[in-house]
Amino acid sequence: MARNYRELQAKMDLANRADNIRTVREELERMALEEVRSAKQLTQVDMAEMLNVPQSSISRIEQRADMYLSTLRNYIHALGGVLQVQVIFPDGQAVVIHRFGDYVDQSYLVRAEAEGNGTYRLHARPFQHQGVSLTTRALKLSGFVKAMKALHLAEPQISAIQRNLENGGATEISGRGIASRIFHLAGLMEAGLEDVASETTADDATGATASR
Repeated sequence: MARNYRELQAKMDLANRADNIRTVREELERMALEEVRSAKQLTQVDMAEMLNVPQSSISRIEQRADMYLSTLRNYIHALGGVLQVQVIFPDGQAVVIHRFGDYVDQSYLVRAEAEGNGTYRLHARPFQHQGVSLTTRALKLSGFVKAMKALHLAEPQISAIQRNLENGGATEISGRGIASRIFHLAGLMEAGLEDVASETTADDATGATASR
């Protein structure tokens, strides 16, 4: 007959009980990220491709109980989620912390769009926060692929996006399953996305110069 876990724990001496509690806590901490990844039907190889790191790095992340917020943020973003840090006070009040030094919680959803004449754009819209929309300039295929690589998209995903755009239109850049992939502001800027307003102003200025 199976015995209740608490009954077994009660019969342990204090040292063994402490070791047991510590082992369970460490196991839960180690498994947390793995369980989230598995629930999204992603492997460590998938994560490594999306984050552009060796698979061994993903394994280390999932086994660490302490890490930089930026590392955890990037991991969660690759899963299609947003990292939030919440402070819970004894009176039950909860506060979400949005800024830690250089860490700013500005996350975006991205879509790829074919504009015709062999040009493409990437567009980004804010996800669950106030902010401006971002876009690349019209790009030829080579520049478009380069921008997607700068977002650390895996080659198979880039190829799939190209196929989806062959007949024109737009497609969301997504992770597996139903969750769209989340991108961070700094990474989008590195890939050449700019404030829509500033990009429009630059185009207007170019047009005005050309008409003179």
